[in-house]
Amino acid sequence: MKDAIYIIDKQLWASDRRRFANCFLDFFFGYFTLFISGLVVVIVGNIFNLDVFSIWENIVFNYMYSVLFFFIMFNYLLLEYFFGRSFGKLMTGTVVVNKNGLKPTFGAILIRTLCRLIPFDALSFLGKSGRIWHDALSATYVVDKNALDRDIKLHDLSLIGVLEVD
Repeated sequence: MKDAIYIIDKQLWASDRRRFANCFLDFFFGYFTLFISGLVVVIVGNIFNLDVFSIWENIVFNYMYSVLFFFIMFNYLLLEYFFGRSFGKLMTGTVVVNKNGLKPTFGAILIRTLCRLIPFDALSFLGKSGRIWHDALSATYVVDKNALDRDIKLHDLSLIGVLEVD
């Protein structure tokens, strides 16, 4: 049946604990990425006999939170668009999908990333819906990947033998 479209069930949504773990791991990954990039800058500067460490040190120490925030936002945008998962989501077994369980568009991921700039976005899950604003405004969901895969297979199996109507 062509019209039988899969829709995400609320039971597949990732728990608040997993969402918190995602956030914590993503910030850790941001710090780690910032550290590694500094290490690369110093090594490249030493190889080419350049004094880039003082420039890097000035940028990091004067604008550390801005640089870190940029790294984290950039990681969210790229990783969630290409893989549907940030580092934290990969570690916790969750994935970002649209309401049909498919990979969101770049526009949805961009909106999702920009909505993280909303003050108190992280506390918005305390509302009635239980959804964080960056999920609700971008029409995306964070779900358990294995449970989603099983649910989609069951949905596909339920369509066997159903007469297709054009």
